[in-house]
Amino acid sequence: MKSVIQKEKCCYICRRTYLLESHHIFRGTANRKKSEQYGLKVWLCRSHHTGPEGVHNNPSLDRKLKQLGQQKFEETHSRKEFLREFGRNYQD
Repeated sequence: MKSVIQKEKCCYICRRTYLLESHHIFRGTANRKKSEQYGLKVWLCRSHHTGPEGVHNNPSLDRKLKQLGQQKFEETHSRKEFLREFGRNYQD
């Protein structure tokens, strides 16, 4: 998995190294491909990915990861480019 956020293969939240799943920060068919293209992915353990408190069930965690993804994107691109690619500002 190519990621601009992580170098190590461990859960981004709890640092576990087992039962890991790749998470595309921005979802939906088009945004999933863009997440892949720009390396906006993180490793998550199953609990933090699809569990009751995981990113797919926890809007707060989902937003935090989207803010992180936008921040990393904007380190090498402009906010205008982010808005053009992903259609929304998650920083405000």
